[in-house]
Amino acid sequence: MKKKLLAVVLIAMVASFTGNGTIGFGAAYATSLRMGGSTTLLPLMADIASQFMDTYGTWDKVNPNLPNERILIYVTGGGSGFGISGAMGGTFDIGLSSRPLRETEEQALGEHRQFLISQDCLAFASHINSPLSQATDNITKDMAARIVSGEAETWRDVRSDLPATPIVFIMRDAASGSSEMVKQMVLGDRGFSPRGIQVPSQGANLRRLEGNVNSFGYLSSVIAENSDQLKVFKLEGVAPTHENILSGAYAISRPLILIVKGQLSPMVETFVDFVYSETGRTIIEEYGYVPVGR
Repeated sequence: MKKKLLAVVLIAMVASFTGNGTIGFGAAYATSLRMGGSTTLLPLMADIASQFMDTYGTWDKVNPNLPNERILIYVTGGGSGFGISGAMGGTFDIGLSSRPLRETEEQALGEHRQFLISQDCLAFASHINSPLSQATDNITKDMAARIVSGEAETWRDVRSDLPATPIVFIMRDAASGSSEMVKQMVLGDRGFSPRGIQVPSQGANLRRLEGNVNSFGYLSSVIAENSDQLKVFKLEGVAPTHENILSGAYAISRPLILIVKGQLSPMVETFVDFVYSETGRTIIEEYGYVPVGR
């Protein structure tokens, strides 16, 4: 990932929460873009935004009909649910989601556009030295559900040949796209474990999983595969790869979506065009995702 990502994340932090729970962006509002939501998409979109700002500098360099004003793009996280609701309420010009929209959300948005930029696998992973990681590279959907629901409290509850050491289950918050996908595609009628340790972002998820030898959790396969401290499991014998997403072999995949309510403003349209440009596609590939056509 590019070093300039840090600068963009710092820019994103300028966006401050106001007392009523909305995000305040100050006087830059008129010629800025505001994006937020999925923490899976956060680093990728922050990097694309940084490249866009570096490339053009001012809006008139993108399109001569736009003002000669400095380009400012604010990017923040909060989870897919936050990104969708932010697009609905006008907090964000572009909402970021790593799950499909529900029918009720689409109805609440009214006229809107969804831009699919890639597909992502949701993978189950554990510390590389955990008893489960040492024993196997494959888990079943039932094994995953028993850990995630809390029915399996120790490794021995998962497999009788493993030690009776407590499992440290790391989970995303309920607003995240990954938690909604696990609930829908793995848990079904079961709930999440009350002992699960909730974390607010993919980055925090990764650090927690890497930091405990008895950890188990779920996160983007792209993020998990880049860690030398985690074992990424096959699910029902199928590895979480893009090839297996495209073939339909891997069960838990999710779209990475940009959401725009109403008609695209000229500024939003130029940015979306940039995301689908050769430069944008290259950045998407650098993060380990496979870009898709517009």
